[in-house]
Amino acid sequence: MTINLKDLFEVSDVMNDKVLMKLLTAMKDGQQKEFDYIKFKQSYKGLIAMGMDESTAAKSAFITASTMGVTKDKLMLTVQHYKNVLNKEKEQFALALKNQIATNIDAKSMEIKRLQERIEENKRKMVQLENEQTLIATEIQSLEESASSSRLKIEETRDNFKSTFDVLFMEIEEDGILYDRIL
Repeated sequence: MTINLKDLFEVSDVMNDKVLMKLLTAMKDGQQKEFDYIKFKQSYKGLIAMGMDESTAAKSAFITASTMGVTKDKLMLTVQHYKNVLNKEKEQFALALKNQIATNIDAKSMEIKRLQERIEENKRKMVQLENEQTLIATEIQSLEESASSSRLKIEETRDNFKSTFDVLFMEIEEDGILYDRIL
């Protein structure tokens, strides 16, 4: 039976759908074959949907899981496993973000600096170079706009990732605390 991970977690307006799907895909790819946190949460959510209170639902789901050899410690290890999966995605995102900044901002900033130096050099040249100066100034403006646009997009992506990650991570953290307390 396939588990729709998106149905297992509370999706809020602060979460970016694309980031959420990336994180859930990583969780799906890291899913364990044996009964784990995801299967436990699915069982728990199903019992909640049937009207059980949190404590009864958690205990009922755990009793069922324990018939398959699941212990509280094993369940808590799988909670940690999924937190580790999310943290690995966070590390990969940070590296990609760093590379995007280097490619889309730093490189353009260096190009802007290089072109500004050419403008200064051309100012010392004869009048016939003024046409070239105008073209370079236009290119600088375009690069500055592009760098500014890239910066905004990267910051928005970073903020979307952080808010989505924080909500998802906190829910898993709270689930771990809840299950740890209840079970």
